[in-house]
Amino acid sequence: MKRILAILTLVLLLAGCSTQQNPVIKDYRLRQSGEVGFGAAGVTAGLVLEVDVANPSASRYTLESLEAVLYRGFETSPFADLTMPESVFIEPRSEATVPIPLTARFTRPLALLSGSFSTDLNDYTADIDLTIRKGSLKKRITRERVPLTELTSLFPQDTKTESHEKE
Repeated sequence: MKRILAILTLVLLLAGCSTQQNPVIKDYRLRQSGEVGFGAAGVTAGLVLEVDVANPSASRYTLESLEAVLYRGFETSPFADLTMPESVFIEPRSEATVPIPLTARFTRPLALLSGSFSTDLNDYTADIDLTIRKGSLKKRITRERVPLTELTSLFPQDTKTESHEKE
């Protein structure tokens, strides 16, 4: 019995000393996935944020929600609202391109007439609200006026600030 307890204690100590590895975003790009449409919801377009991500951990991550207000350049009025229609998963111990579908609703549709919709990330900043889940740990991240070229700064490499919520 003492040997079993000693082995169990050793395993718990080794597990506690292991470093927590979070997914790492290597690259990302934005592309338009459909035509600009005119309807009851206003002027909308489908977009896909393609994220090259490496997840060295044994945990599956879920991007549960993503909402953003998009600003063009240094303008102060919103250009579009972005929403993610469904959750996106990052599988454990994987390296893949994860497509994140987004719906853009343009708040100033007349601005589209002055120029085409650009998918160049350098052209935009955003107010971002996203929720990530890892098992029963859930983290909500909100940031204002983040340049879209700096999205990797949204994902901290420590897990100490995660909140524990029941599913």
